Amino acid sequence: MRSEIVDVLLEIGIPANVKGFTYIHDAMDFFDTDAYYSSGKICSLYAAIAKKRNTKPSSVDRAIRHAFETAITKGNRESVEYYLDVVNTQNSNLLRTLFLRMKQGENHKTVSAIPEAKCDFEHCIYREQLYQEALEKVSAEMSAHFLQFIKDSQAVSGERW
Repeated sequence: MRSEIVDVLLEIGIPANVKGFTYIHDAMDFFDTDAYYSSGKICSLYAAIAKKRNTKPSSVDRAIRHAFETAITKGNRESVEYYLDVVNTQNSNLLRTLFLRMKQGENHKTVSAIPEAKCDFEHCIYREQLYQEALEKVSAEMSAHFLQFIKDSQAVSGERW
């Protein structure tokens, strides 16, 4: 996810030379590795980033706010609207939204990276045989259960089979 963070931050228009870029990157790492931070502990997140970068939590907050403001005002509008919430621009909301969108994109890539099943003549015949065998087995089991159900219901009502 680390390289994706850089790509997304650049895509939405946060310049790589601002401190907020690094701090947002750190925040995404913390969110990814510890659910404690992503569940709403933003002050603790700022403190952890500040400790890691040898600065003050208020500086982290300010730098992140500046980076997000730059993205929202000067960044790629389409990407900003996808990755960030342009209505609620609090740092905590923007960080969570960015993280969730990145995770969503990561899951989408994982799903789309699954290779399509090969379907040449030999594979299709094999697949058809498997489906047919499965269908026959399920059908036989359902018939047996259905007959047992009829017997049980007739036994309860007093009729014989």
